[in-house]
Amino acid sequence: MSKKAKSEVTDNSADTVMDGVLSENQAKLNKLNSSIQAAYERRRKIITDSKLYTYDKLSELYGGAEGQALLDAVTAEHTLIGKLTDSGMSYTDIEGLVDSSDGADSKSGNSSDDDVADGQTSFFGDNSYKD
Repeated sequence: MSKKAKSEVTDNSADTVMDGVLSENQAKLNKLNSSIQAAYERRRKIITDSKLYTYDKLSELYGGAEGQALLDAVTAEHTLIGKLTDSGMSYTDIEGLVDSSDGADSKSGNSSDDDVADGQTSFFGDNSYKD
C-alpha cells in the first residue's frame, strides 16, 4: 500500500472516530437539554403551586375575598402599616392596636358583609412587614 493510500485510510479512520465522538457528545447534550427542560417544567409547576397556595391562604385570611377585593384589602393593610411605621410606631406598637381575639367584630356588633378584611389582624403576629 502506498503512503498516499495509507494516509487516506488513516484520515478516514480519524473521521469515523471523530464523527462517533461528536455524535456521542451530541446525544449527551440532547439528553442534558431534555433533563434541563424537565427540571424547568417541574420548577415552574412548584412556583405556580406555591403562588396558588399563598393566594388561597390570603383569601382565607381576608374572609374569602378574591380577585381585586383581596388585592385591595392586602394593599390597604400594607399601606396602613407603612403609614404607622413612618409615623414612628414599631411593629410591637401596631400589634398592640390589634384585638386578636377570634370573633371580636361579632362580639362588638361591628360585623359587616362589606368587611373583606376579616381576620387580617393575624398578619401582625409574624411581623411580615419587618425589614
